[in-house]
Parts: sequence; structure tokens; C-alpha cells
Amino acid sequence: MSEKTRSLFTKTFGDLKSETVYSHGRLEIIGNHTDHNHGLCLVAGASMGIEAAVAPNDFGLIKIISEGYPSFSFKIDELEKNPKETGTSLAITRGIAFKLKEAGYRIGGFYAALTSDIFPGAGVSSSACYESLIVSIFSHLYNADKVTPLEEAKIGQFAEREYFGKPCGLLDQVGTSFGGIDYLDFKSTENPIVENLKWDLPLEIVLVNTGGSHANLTPLYASIPSDMFLVAKRIFGKEYLREVDPADFERWITSPNESVPVLARLRAQHFFDENRRVLDARKALLEHDVDTFLNCIRFSSFSSKTMLQNTIANGDYEHSPQKALDLAERFLNGGAARIMGGGFAGSIICFLYPDKVNDFVFNMGQIYGKKNVVKVAVVAGGPSWGK
Repeated sequence: MSEKTRSLFTKTFGDLKSETVYSHGRLEIIGNHTDHNHGLCLVAGASMGIEAAVAPNDFGLIKIISEGYPSFSFKIDELEKNPKETGTSLAITRGIAFKLKEAGYRIGGFYAALTSDIFPGAGVSSSACYESLIVSIFSHLYNADKVTPLEEAKIGQFAEREYFGKPCGLLDQVGTSFGGIDYLDFKSTENPIVENLKWDLPLEIVLVNTGGSHANLTPLYASIPSDMFLVAKRIFGKEYLREVDPADFERWITSPNESVPVLARLRAQHFFDENRRVLDARKALLEHDVDTFLNCIRFSSFSSKTMLQNTIANGDYEHSPQKALDLAERFLNGGAARIMGGGFAGSIICFLYPDKVNDFVFNMGQIYGKKNVVKVAVVAGGPSWGK
């Protein structure tokens, strides 16, 4: 346990005996905005996350304090959704407790003090990291660690969608619950394919936090799956684009028509193209093909810019991921970069040859600040417990 976490726990809850749990964030390697339409993705666990000191109590009280934020608490018999809590960690925690109880798991009270090195709202999914942490606490304290990684991911997704109010897919939660680097096929969201792959390309991963926050951008995120659903339903009579035959889509997209807005057409085209890029990137990892992998990242980045159009929010180029991508091009030296996560604000993920990393970090650090240009590693497994 870090001294910072220990100190926060002791200051808030006294000298109670506690355990430590660490939940890591996630890296979206490739597969931007495909999961909500049952598509394909590559996701990985990231070497930054949330650490918590945790102690159970017999009062049925859940009380959590996070560094830099006021504490919140509620009783375990108070699980109804409260619209006033939308967009808060309290909502996520309450939603997780509700879903665990509904699924037949035991829930109980606990105290927790949290510290984090994840950029708030910056695209490495601090929300999914938090969700995995809370599910793991209930699982460890009251269910003998019996909640599976897939259950953990689904429970976190439920809480984020239904209580927090963000229409997310399942990619982020799988990344924080499974760890490692995983190929995901969401054709069945009830039983998605999760294939663990080996990350052994001669590349280093660097995140650049552009300084923008994902706060208040939910309507922009929601517009992307909404546009894809529109094309699936109006043109093909399907619920999701994954249900549409790619050949049928190709025939439609090449025919002039005005049945859906242009942006919806572009976003649907991105979905099919990105799925193909995910398959190519998976094959590149299996075959140790660095050039193909980097090309997949480059084409994905271009598609996010031109088809998804999620690299700038409300015309603000100055604080956008797109500006960071344009600047990074000067220093990648054969590497590649793309936006990560929901987009519109937050981080970009950069893949560099090892001998180019130091120069890249220095140059981008001169622009965004040293603390916002961070080398990260792929982390295996889900939340881990210690003393």
C-alpha cells in the first residue's frame, strides 16, 4: 500500500485493519466506437489505475473517500436509482451494489480510501477502472472472490449505463476486468469472445493527455452509436450494424441516396472498416508484423478524424486530441498514434520504437507538460489484492 493511500485511510477512518486493492485502467489499442454495435476491438490493461485501502464494517454502510474529493456514503438497503446522482461515483457504486444483489451475490458495508494516477476524464477509462474496483471489493469481502471477470465487466457496464447515465459499450470494462491484451468480439454481448494475445512487438506505448476533460460530453458520445443504430434500423431493418451483411452495406454505401444524414453514413462506414482493421491488427500481433500493426493504427486514426469525427469537440481545435495527433506526427519517427476511447477530448495513444521514445516524450512534454506525457505498460489480470 502506498503511503498516500494509507494516510488518507487512517485520517478518514482511524486505525482500522485494512487490505489493499489495485484496479488498473485500460488502453483501447484499436476498435474505436465499435463495441456498442457489437463489433470487434483490441483492448489492454494499463499500468496506471486506482489504489484503495478497504475495511469491512457490520453497519451496512458504504463510505468512500477519494483523494481530492469529498466523501460519500449510503446504506446497503438504499439501492434505488436517484436521478440527482447521475454522472457521479455515488451513482456507479449504488448501481453496482444493486446489480450484485439482483444477481444473487452478498453485499455488505465497507470503508474505502482511494488514490489514483489516472488522468481524470482523459480516455483511459477511470470510470471502468473504478467500477472494477468496487465490484472486486464486494467480491473479495463478501463473496470469496467468486465474481468472474466477465460478470465484473457486465455489472460495471450496467452501473455506468443505468445509474451513471452514460451509454457505454463493454470494451472499457473488459479491459479493466481481464487485463493483458485481448481481442474482443461482441457479436454476442451476453457471451463475448475474449481472446488473450501476447504483446511482444518491439514498440513502447506512450499516452499524451491533451488536457481536455470528458465531462459534459455525453451527448456527443451518444450521437455516434445513435447514428450507427439509425443506419442499421432505417436502411436494413436491423438493431445493430453487426447484424448487417458487410456486402449489403457496401452495395448501399456506393449508391446515391439521402435516406440518412451524411454523418451517419460516414460513421457506419467507419464501423465496417474498423472491424477489418481490428482483424488485421490481431493477425499482425500473432505474426509479429510491426509494419501492418502500425498501418492499422494510422488508418484507424484517419477514420476517427474523417468518418467518426470525434477528434474535436465543438470546434475547439486548440484543446483537442486532433491537435495532439497533428503535433505528434512531427516526433513519431516511424511510429503511429490514434485517439483513444470516446474521443472529443482526452488522451491519444502512441506506439513508438524504443530508441525514439525519449525524444518523443521530451518534445511532447515541452508542449503538454511532463506529467501529461507518460510511458505505460500492458498489465495482465484484473484487480489485485494485497496487504
